[in-house]
Amino acid sequence: MSDELHCSWDSHHDIVQGNYTTANAAEVLPGVTKPLAADIWREWDYGWNYGVMEDLGTTDLLEIPKPPVATTLPFIGGRFVINFGINMAFTALYSVGEGSDFLKNFLEGGEEEFTSEAHGDEERALATRAAITEKWETSEAIRDRNREITKNAYRQSRTRDYRSASDAELIEALDAGTELAGTIFKAHYYNSVGGGEYTSVIGAILDEHIPDHPPEWTNTITSGLTGVESALPAKTIWDLSRFIAARPTLATDFASLTADGLTANLANPGSDDWQAFAAEYAAFIEELGFRGQNETNPSYVTWDEAPNFVLSSIQADLQASPDRDPHELERKQAAAREAVEREIESKLPAEVLDEYRHALRLAQTLNRGRESSKANWARACRTQRPPVVELARRLVERGVIDDTDDVWFLRLPELRAASEGNLDAGEAKANIASRKDEFALMEQHELPVMFEWPVELIPKVATEAVSTASYEGLGISPGQASGKARVIESAEAAISTMLEPGEILVAPVTDAAWTPLFIPAAGVVVETGGILSHAATVAREFGIPAVAQIRGITSLIPNGATVTIDGSTGTVTVEP
Repeated sequence: MSDELHCSWDSHHDIVQGNYTTANAAEVLPGVTKPLAADIWREWDYGWNYGVMEDLGTTDLLEIPKPPVATTLPFIGGRFVINFGINMAFTALYSVGEGSDFLKNFLEGGEEEFTSEAHGDEERALATRAAITEKWETSEAIRDRNREITKNAYRQSRTRDYRSASDAELIEALDAGTELAGTIFKAHYYNSVGGGEYTSVIGAILDEHIPDHPPEWTNTITSGLTGVESALPAKTIWDLSRFIAARPTLATDFASLTADGLTANLANPGSDDWQAFAAEYAAFIEELGFRGQNETNPSYVTWDEAPNFVLSSIQADLQASPDRDPHELERKQAAAREAVEREIESKLPAEVLDEYRHALRLAQTLNRGRESSKANWARACRTQRPPVVELARRLVERGVIDDTDDVWFLRLPELRAASEGNLDAGEAKANIASRKDEFALMEQHELPVMFEWPVELIPKVATEAVSTASYEGLGISPGQASGKARVIESAEAAISTMLEPGEILVAPVTDAAWTPLFIPAAGVVVETGGILSHAATVAREFGIPAVAQIRGITSLIPNGATVTIDGSTGTVTVEP
């Protein structure tokens, strides 16, 4: 273990397992994470890591280090990264033959970097594979059970009167939410691993038996699945816009009011139309209020607290033409997938059809389930925020901290001490000020995409956008599109952004809560993400061309420039 930290809330390096990447990590937690949120994350991260080892009966084969030592999802330079070294050690436990390269479907790099070796004890590996295969085969039942558990937990968290709780009860609520997040994340891990494994199996079958097949076939038949959870926000917001469009007076109000004005009308609906819409909107928040940019980070507000993004997305959808209906886009992609499936079946030798069909069924089930398990995990994470917010309010009243947002610059042991009345105000405020300085310094630096320990931080350098250029990335959703670039530089900026129909969304990352922006967009370009990233999955559900893995693209493309993208080749061309 090394204590050479870049900032005081970094994870400690594990000298046994430690190869890191920022790829796809920013899709989940963009930017620098505040100290308390990082500490909470580490608690449940250890829980699911150890829980997986218990599930698979392998606690004697792989030791899971306790916080603050880096497990699978640590922090370095204040930023969330993925320790693919320990992830591949997980994978080796059930790998036989040539090992597994499933990570290449999620992370930037190559097959060699993300291929695990087979476990030396083949008998144990086969037993472990049987255990994890059982998780893959029963994933739908696990998903449905976890959905009910997290919906109930989120509902109770939203409706609980935290002001009547004692400080100790607030800490208990935080701990319960943290434990729940770890338990629920196990299913997300199993869905992600299984989806990647069987997607790789399908690719290998096609390469061997139909060697001249179009390269996008593997993506096509594991997409367009209909009912994918991360596409639900875009579809539901579209439905709200259609509800409004059918009521001309309400539609006029929506077109003319600011977000604050819309919020005021929702709070005090003055007409039958507004009352009807307020009821529809309340049902939407009940179901999807846990969503938001950086939604698994408890220091961030989500749609139930800050509705501006939802309201501006409704306004954008009101301007969109009927051909942007996400339900219809989804149906078209499903039809395209089914056509390719039929063509593949007609070309494969009879002796591999059973293997292919089995792999396809599980790839589709698990890739769809990955988006559902991510939603379940996000709901669990959202139960962590309310007790912290209430403790913050009390600490301000007691003079321990100056502002409620300062609570996120405490460490978890300090928050526990504060709840017991044992945190000195002067010391707390000095620590908060010091960590804010660290936070600002970390924001001025970046990490390499892939690195080992020790690693030097890379100072951010301002990049001048150019009016004419061509870039090569990874095509993650096929098709071509041209339009004006709408550059969104951060998750925070996305909250107040409304795309015009036909624009090309250019962003550092996207996640499920960004997907309402996909409906007016003609195409999507992001800096990071693999073929099974959340951005790629939803783009393919809606048939929207998308390109990933062009680092710094939000600085390279001028806002408003004409952009042409090819989601098959990964080419992005910029013109004045």
